[in-house]
Amino acid sequence: MNEIIDSYIPNRLPAEHRGKDIVVCIALGGDVQEPVRPLVTGFIGQNTTDNLTFEEWNGDKLAAYIQSSFLREDLLPDRARSHLRKALAMLDEPNVSYRHFARLVQLLSTVDELNDAQRVTAIRQMSICLWILYSWAREAENIEAAYRVGELTLLHAWSIAKLHAGKDNKTARAMQAALLSIFKAYHQICSEFLRVNVLPYADKLHAVSSAVWGSCSVDVNLKLFDLLGRLGVDALWAYWGIQQCSEDDSAAREQMRDETLTYLQAIKALVNNNPVLLLPLKDEQAIDISIALLALIIDSSNRNFILSWLDEMLARAKFSYEAHSRYPNILSSYTELLEHPKSRDDDYRKNATSGSILYPVIALWAALLQDEPLYSKVAQAQKLMPHCTFQLWYPDEHSENHFYKDCDSHGAVLSNLALNISAHDFLAQVFGECDETKNFVELSAVKYSWWPLIIVACRHYRLPLPLNFLIGLRDQDQSNEAGAITTGITDSVSDGTTTY
Repeated sequence: MNEIIDSYIPNRLPAEHRGKDIVVCIALGGDVQEPVRPLVTGFIGQNTTDNLTFEEWNGDKLAAYIQSSFLREDLLPDRARSHLRKALAMLDEPNVSYRHFARLVQLLSTVDELNDAQRVTAIRQMSICLWILYSWAREAENIEAAYRVGELTLLHAWSIAKLHAGKDNKTARAMQAALLSIFKAYHQICSEFLRVNVLPYADKLHAVSSAVWGSCSVDVNLKLFDLLGRLGVDALWAYWGIQQCSEDDSAAREQMRDETLTYLQAIKALVNNNPVLLLPLKDEQAIDISIALLALIIDSSNRNFILSWLDEMLARAKFSYEAHSRYPNILSSYTELLEHPKSRDDDYRKNATSGSILYPVIALWAALLQDEPLYSKVAQAQKLMPHCTFQLWYPDEHSENHFYKDCDSHGAVLSNLALNISAHDFLAQVFGECDETKNFVELSAVKYSWWPLIIVACRHYRLPLPLNFLIGLRDQDQSNEAGAITTGITDSVSDGTTTY
């Protein structure tokens, strides 16, 4: 404020505005803290003159201005304003609110024909809209829609910001500021959702399962695995935060380490206290399981828990399959899931289990953690269902263009995986695909050390987790070193330091 009075007003104020009354607005994200209040009041009193006054614009005043003006023509295009109004109006129906906000984000993130200044404007508009929806969602005490649109907005924002990643110019700095604003909103939404809805109840038997507002066990199963994936994503963001802290900032590193461990404990408690997590209903829930496993292996002491969990999951899946009960399936329709198993004949069962990523994921982790008995059990399960195509997914040369916006199909599949080989040979086969291509390391989120974005995209768009995240763990096992993914993730996704 001294610089404004001593330098800016006398020397930089445009000539046409000199002589006019001046108001200095002190913009604050929240309120002035009480220990600082006397200093601010004293400064204002000493420097107020007939033509120079001061105003405080705190968080409430700023929010009021934004909410009263955000629908102006010069802030949002007409179609975008309509979608935002509908998203805000339907916050109590998260799916509907999400659909309208998704159209808004897709509209704003279509920037191929825009110049750099317009792209910066687009990402700023996305940031403002996300913060507004989050504010309204908190007032409605339902931030489910905010959580989902937070993921979507962050991914679409990266699809714009990546064009200037690694550069140091005015546009790149503006992009970075807008991206970080969106990331801050996303992180705050995720933390609040888990802090309020999951963390206090994860260690209580059946508490989270009972809290699901569902009409049947299908709803509970779908929601619990969804929450499992969310916990895993936040744990990995916290671990990423450790990587961003400098070696000298021990307090920040310790804080992020504690946050990471809190999420890991919550994952284990959620599984231990909610038996529904011992048997996925949908095969694609292997995505959420993979995210949770990737988070758990940050701490190598979780090895026995991981193997015990997967062993019980496989036993239940196998029993359900043999008993024509609610075995994991590839059905996508909610109605079909409610009716599953619709028939107890073999034809229906073959159609419902024609492909799988769940069993290969269990085999993969059994092989990585050197549990030969579990690996053999998966091989025996494969013999029960010879019609089922065991497969794993890998990014391809088109993934960079489509990963963050899900605007087209991409990726490659290694199918017809056979487990009638040793665990060592299985690992060589599946990781051989990773070693042969550079498609993963060429992803912009990986290249510029925003690798958790890949995990967010996999969770949000329901894509299997790339095996490349586990290369470090494979290498450690091959060298017979103790430890876990703590160095494995970093080895797989560059040096771990954000360059954007």
